[in-house]
Amino acid sequence: MNIKYIFFFICLLSTVKGFAQDSIPPGALQDSLTLAIDIFAEENPAEITLIYNMKEFRRMINTDKYQSAELIYHLGDSISDRHHTVRIAARGKNRREVCSFPPIWINIRKSGIQNRQLRDTKKIKLVTHCSNSRSNETYVLKEFLAYRIYNLISPYSFRVRLVRMKYIDTGRKYKEMESWAFLIEPETMLAERLDMLPIKNDFISIKQTDSLWTDHMSIFQFMIGNGDYSVTGRHNVKLLRYNDFSKSSIIPVPYDFDYAGIVDAHYAIPGDNLGISSVKERYFLGPCRELQDYEEVIGEIAAMKKGIYDIVNSFIYLSEGQRKSMIAYLDAFFKYSNDPRYIERHILSTCR
Repeated sequence: MNIKYIFFFICLLSTVKGFAQDSIPPGALQDSLTLAIDIFAEENPAEITLIYNMKEFRRMINTDKYQSAELIYHLGDSISDRHHTVRIAARGKNRREVCSFPPIWINIRKSGIQNRQLRDTKKIKLVTHCSNSRSNETYVLKEFLAYRIYNLISPYSFRVRLVRMKYIDTGRKYKEMESWAFLIEPETMLAERLDMLPIKNDFISIKQTDSLWTDHMSIFQFMIGNGDYSVTGRHNVKLLRYNDFSKSSIIPVPYDFDYAGIVDAHYAIPGDNLGISSVKERYFLGPCRELQDYEEVIGEIAAMKKGIYDIVNSFIYLSEGQRKSMIAYLDAFFKYSNDPRYIERHILSTCR
């Protein structure tokens, strides 16, 4: 692969010694300025600084307007930090309404960033804390793990990179704030990696999608307690099809898991049409199949149980109590999921 293809993100997501070391175990941050590294496969957190006027950003929170910001990515003690002028805007319909600090679009177009891998990418998603409290950082970390779990279950999934962010507010005498966040692999990069094409059709039914990977997605969403998605209308789901048009399958790729029960965000409220009182209650939204079909899919995911638990238990940036809470929530699924009566009562009873 041409090294220019990955230059920007290698730099962007490289890490530096000495940034927020009080909150990160020694050795967790390492310089990843190695051109052979797949940046979204890198385990260690990146370090990024955004400098912008936060008051102006909040004033424009309910618009799609961008404002200028300076993005700094840190390369290490012996290498100068790299600066680029980017544009940022708030994103996320629900979180823009309930969060004082919503997720961010980072628009890299005309930023002077030279990276052929991102030649079709105009903007990148940064998932941030909702507001300034420790619990909101926990939500970010739990949602990050939901993506990592789905990476294990399906190759048709967005990769994510954990980031230790520093925000500097130019409107308040350059006041600084640090928090956890993560970057989501751009859709164009995902499609290129899988040799597929994005579909922008809002009228595709879940019954038109590939049955195997739709079922895996649906059971995963049920497992983590997420009822905030829909294939029709592409709500928190992207659709991909193969470049090879002889393959007609449409693959759903889910994202945005902050409303999942496993995250248990204080602002997450289940949809009125689900008839449940808490997002921690599981509700199945997948298509109707034969009992045997779902037994097979659940069996495949159950075979990954140890790997799923390892993802959670080895994640040092959550407290032991928070990790145990996530495991307990998953346990409630795995304990009964191999029981045909459970599948009939909780999955086939609400399938569509």
